[in-house]
Amino acid sequence: MQTDPGTQNAVTGVLTRPGCPATVNWTLTSLNAAAGSASGNWTNSVTHGAGALSGVRVAQLTGPRIQFIHPPRAKPGAIVTVRGQGLSGLAGANAVLFDGTPASGLLISEPGRIVTVVPQGASTGALRLTTAAGFALSPQGFSTDVGSPPPLLLGRSYTQGLLAPAALAVSPDGRKFYVGDRSNRTVNVVRASTLTHLNTVGASGGIPRSIVASPDGKRIYVASAGVGLLIMDAASATLLQAPIPLAIDDQGRDNPQGLAISPDGSLLLVSSGTAAGTVRVLRLSDNTFLPGPAAFAASEAPMGVAFSADGQKAYVAVANLNGAAGRLLVFDPASGATIASATGGVLPTGIAGSPDGRYVFVTNQTDRTVDVYDTASGLVTQPAITVGSAPAGIAVAPDGAKIYVANRDSASVSVLDATTGSVAAQLSLGAGVFPIALAINPQGTSAFVGSVGASPRVVEIGGMLTLTAAVGGSGIGSVRTTSAAAIDCGTLCQAQFPVGSTVALSATAAANSTFTRWGGDAGCGTGVGPDVTVTLNSNLNCIAIFTAGSPPPSTGVPPPGCFIATAAYGSPMAAEVTALRRFRDHYLMQTEAGRVFVRLYYRYSPALADYIRERDELRAAVRAALWPLVLVASSL
Repeated sequence: MQTDPGTQNAVTGVLTRPGCPATVNWTLTSLNAAAGSASGNWTNSVTHGAGALSGVRVAQLTGPRIQFIHPPRAKPGAIVTVRGQGLSGLAGANAVLFDGTPASGLLISEPGRIVTVVPQGASTGALRLTTAAGFALSPQGFSTDVGSPPPLLLGRSYTQGLLAPAALAVSPDGRKFYVGDRSNRTVNVVRASTLTHLNTVGASGGIPRSIVASPDGKRIYVASAGVGLLIMDAASATLLQAPIPLAIDDQGRDNPQGLAISPDGSLLLVSSGTAAGTVRVLRLSDNTFLPGPAAFAASEAPMGVAFSADGQKAYVAVANLNGAAGRLLVFDPASGATIASATGGVLPTGIAGSPDGRYVFVTNQTDRTVDVYDTASGLVTQPAITVGSAPAGIAVAPDGAKIYVANRDSASVSVLDATTGSVAAQLSLGAGVFPIALAINPQGTSAFVGSVGASPRVVEIGGMLTLTAAVGGSGIGSVRTTSAAAIDCGTLCQAQFPVGSTVALSATAAANSTFTRWGGDAGCGTGVGPDVTVTLNSNLNCIAIFTAGSPPPSTGVPPPGCFIATAAYGSPMAAEVTALRRFRDHYLMQTEAGRVFVRLYYRYSPALADYIRERDELRAAVRAALWPLVLVASSL
């Protein structure tokens, strides 16, 4: 980095990434050191892309630094871990702020981590902490915008190259998920938004049966039976080092959650589900094994593992191979000392904890149940919840409201109400699908279910749908969403929302126009007033129809609408429509023949535009027909 001596306020630099041929050259053209803000531009040497950039100071040279927050999204009341450097010596009652709201209380305060509770009233924004050495902001904002995946199947699934996808994990930013295929012996990287394949690599000859992503999003860890632990790059799933040898063998039992990482990313739990198996605790900073829990009996097999929300406890689902009741073992991950052991159902397998740390949920394959453990007492607090046959994988939604259970032999997913413990929904995945693994993205909009069987696939529950707005008719107006600043059409005419969302649309007529009706898809409220609420159970295209108040004059300035062009291009603000409107005003309206043509156009075009607007193929044809005129109009 260097300062341009000519301007004394421009800073330039170059970003490079090992193995990447491109370099990004950047320049800060405006730098306010006192306010800690900067802006500038960048260029890419290979793609020749360019753009603007802006930023704020997130740390001071001698002050604390925040690396990441886990989880990156949560509701008030949830326990979160802040990982960084120089975090000790917090200054004052407001030392930790969630977008300006003080944290509810500090559970742990150490130089490398802080564990705290999201306060009531917190909103989405930067987390700020202050120590005696200065302040730090989180590089990425912490979000309180989380939910539970709607219990709906949109028919989307990922199948490319899959034979037995029995392990799943989602990246902390929710952009990717990782699939371990135990038959192909591969790990797949998939783009979550489109369910498109990004990369496939081998699992070093082993059988991948559990996957976790590191809280900072840089690594994924794979328990590969017959080989050991694989440490991979999260972007490409390429192996970063030789496998760490471990005896991993579940002896044919499903164990999609036999791997867990602590909230601060420092420790890893690995179970081997054999009779008298082991649970190993790996310190990731130096790949050193710490003392694990006491030896298991010859009739016991450790299955699913998990950390508590604050990282201070480790949980193990311990199955009794003689068919008797299993147990939940609680131990100290730092020392291996047993904290508690509680009796549960038969063949406990998967484990998931609530975001506030109060409860732990365990699936029991033989009993077809889910046990609920109270973490304060260490005991089962209510009768087991009956779900489907052979429940294996389990996950709690980021908002803590719903619990999702993959029932292998029922080909279904049970959705449980976390408050009442009742089954809120039972989703059938279809014939030939046997779900084992389950993971939820951090926002809570989607759940992904890995299923083996005759139709191996990863099925999506919930997801995002697209709402598209447009304006039409002989008049002029705009469409906006009133419940969220997502659509403001003419300019922002499309946005995505979680499936099942209700979105309020409001149509506003411009001067000399009136709102007539809603058009487009049936779910858009055809025939109602200008304010309407739509429910997104599928992608929707909604058109607000406006009518001009009076016909265009024979002389003078005509109304601003270009009806056919607007219908073809979807927005009166489109560059092509603007060019044609300019051609009309500056050329056609300047001659008598042009004014006659404009009057005829405004007399007959509204009805024709309505017909064109709702037919995609016809809209494309009109755009092609108008293109020569657009070229001429744009050059004038």
